[in-house]
Amino acid sequence: MNDRTTQSVLITGAGGEIGAAVARMFAANGEHLTLFDRNLALLKEVTEDCERLGSKVVSVAVDQTNRDMVEAGVSRALESHGGVDVLFANAGYGKFASFLDQPLSEWQRHIDVNLTGTFHVCQEVARAMTESRRGGTIIVNASSGATQYSDLLLAYCASKAALAMLVTGMASELGAHRIRVNGVLPGVIETGMTRPALDSNDDQRQALLTSTPVGRLGLPEDVASAVHFLASHEASFITGHCMPVDGGQTIHGHPQWYYTDYRKPFQSQWGTTP
Repeated sequence: MNDRTTQSVLITGAGGEIGAAVARMFAANGEHLTLFDRNLALLKEVTEDCERLGSKVVSVAVDQTNRDMVEAGVSRALESHGGVDVLFANAGYGKFASFLDQPLSEWQRHIDVNLTGTFHVCQEVARAMTESRRGGTIIVNASSGATQYSDLLLAYCASKAALAMLVTGMASELGAHRIRVNGVLPGVIETGMTRPALDSNDDQRQALLTSTPVGRLGLPEDVASAVHFLASHEASFITGHCMPVDGGQTIHGHPQWYYTDYRKPFQSQWGTTP
């Protein structure tokens, strides 16, 4: 963050548990918020929570694959808060599929949401930051899938790996405008997206716990703490990097959700345990 007393923070995917945790943490520190999600109803609870914490909140229905909606949403942030100082580009999409069976529409959805949609938001906010001439901070949720491949998540991992390079490029090109750009790489975080798989297969949960050096799975607040740090003055000499927030899971090649036996030729039967 810069030295201004109150910051304007824009968060995409704010209706999800990670986005909401980040919003609440910034609200608790007195920042003004602009919250994006595809469905305005998803923002109701987090908006009310942040307002109770004393934050001025603007909630906007934005599908980040739609450039017009992104431009309109960023304009709302500028009109309401006088600018954007911090962007947490968090919205994303993921769905399991084998490479051989991946429908083109699903592949395209990953690219449209995770890569192109994030580009839309980052470019529009960066242009506003550049015009304001007061600098800023952009943080991208790139996922541990950006560096650690997970079977049956090729489209997701490929799009997230592209985001890691987007972080590098933005940090380089925007540095002269005093805009810092970093990413976070969350591992397995207990959210509505991961909990059904974990709760339906205790063996998988235990395997993950066994291989996570800190001895637990992540919480949305763990990601929020990392994002808040990267946006802070304490991180003012950090740009162009992606911070793992995975409890050490990637040390042992996790997260892996599905396995196959490579000793059997000409077949791939994927299961949830080795």
